[in-house]
Amino acid sequence: MSTKEFKIIRDEIKELRLLYKNLIDKVVPLEEPTPSDKSSIKKKESIVKESSLMNALD
Repeated sequence: MSTKEFKIIRDEIKELRLLYKNLIDKVVPLEEPTPSDKSSIKKKESIVKESSLMNALD
């Protein structure tokens, strides 16, 4: 393959990546986390024992 053919392939790959990114952005829009989400992410949680979980499910 020549250098020109590799450039054409590279350009097509770039176009495909851009199309894929745009498709993903439409299907799964990027959302900023709410203040509640941010605090939940940072908050350290305790581990629940299996017995407590089973009691809650009963």
